[in-house]
Amino acid sequence: MSVAGSPTPLNASTAPARGPAATRRRLVDAAIELFAHEGLHGATSARIARAAGVATGTFYLHFRDKQDLFTAIVQGALAELRERLRRAIEGAGPDPRDQVRARTEELVAFAEDNGALIRVLFGRRQEAGALAEDVLDALIPGIEESLRARAAAGEVPAELHPGVAAQAIAAMTSRVLAWWVEDPTRATRAALVETLCRMHPVHR
Repeated sequence: MSVAGSPTPLNASTAPARGPAATRRRLVDAAIELFAHEGLHGATSARIARAAGVATGTFYLHFRDKQDLFTAIVQGALAELRERLRRAIEGAGPDPRDQVRARTEELVAFAEDNGALIRVLFGRRQEAGALAEDVLDALIPGIEESLRARAAAGEVPAELHPGVAAQAIAAMTSRVLAWWVEDPTRATRAALVETLCRMHPVHR
């Protein structure tokens, strides 16, 4: 417990966290910001290390190269997103409209929490390549499965192809989120969620 007026010890929270896990976290945070502002090609391993406050050699104790680092970032974010969506949908109840809204709200919340990464994956530079596709591929099956179930229940038009619709929804949502996190004043959060929900076939 700290005492008012006493000097802050050197190992207090104001000092950089130490240890391999903390160093790795600083490298990840620095890389995401550099990738977002300078692109994957513009950021070098040396610049990432410098931004993280470590030596270049330390970078290579944690990652083979910047692509290895970016892959680790995306895989970690994808695992987090899957878990967040799972919890959101489970908590939404059986109504398909509620599930769509819960899923959309969680996607928007994830984009808010990971704006720099969203810009790298789906923004204007289009540098993420296969890793961006991996994120979409993780989202599409859940959307398609939901649409097939809704179609079987007669809740969406019979002419709607679940596979095509799932591809379109995932692509549209990812691009809209990247557009929004670039400048959140473009639309209120509520308007973003409502519009994305209303564009989903289940809401028509």
